[in-house]
Amino acid sequence: MKEKLWVFIVKFVAVSLTLFALWYWRGQTYYIKILDGLLTFVLITLSGLTIEYFSYPVDIFNNLIPFVSLMIITRDIKLKKRMSKIGWGLLILFLWHMILSQAIYLLHDQYQRAAELYEKLSVPLYLFSETLPFLLWILFAKKQVVDLFMPRKVATK
Repeated sequence: MKEKLWVFIVKFVAVSLTLFALWYWRGQTYYIKILDGLLTFVLITLSGLTIEYFSYPVDIFNNLIPFVSLMIITRDIKLKKRMSKIGWGLLILFLWHMILSQAIYLLHDQYQRAAELYEKLSVPLYLFSETLPFLLWILFAKKQVVDLFMPRKVATK
């Protein structure tokens, strides 16, 4: 089991580093443009809010990378099913980014809440945001995760 886990960790680091490089090279810029367009539509068109100088919490958007990395290196998932699960996971993370961005904007920028209140509310949101990719991985690949951390003993004769 230890060898299997170490191989998994090395693969996770290698794939994550590659995806992080791509993310910081171009991905983050395009992602912010897409998110900005959708959030602008949701906040202005649907809810009637006005947005002034909205800055995105881009440091939390990189949580897409661990999820995709984990789903890519997890064994025993057929390609079609893997792509479907990655798509659903990315959609959930994207919706979470929209909710988080809007919550942070409303708490801090729109309502000008005191810094103490903002910090107390934002820390749990950020923590949840950082754990969400791992929770989604466990949800989408529960059998493989159980096999990775608690392998079944093979009966010997």
